[in-house]
Amino acid sequence: MMKKTWMFVISLLGMAISASGLILLIPSLFRSDEQTSIWALGVLTCLAVVFAVGALYWRPSRSTSE
Repeated sequence: MMKKTWMFVISLLGMAISASGLILLIPSLFRSDEQTSIWALGVLTCLAVVFAVGALYWRPSRSTSE
């Protein structure tokens, strides 16, 4: 149970970091004077999606006891 929680936390942090890097690179697509690596955008997008799926897979279950 503890390993599942840590995997969720790592996935959530990885998603946050890769998505923030992606958000920082998006504006450079619309500037004509800067060269943006399409590979960097693709890798960050894939990482964000993979970490999001991991966070959904390893999310803690809800306790229904009240």
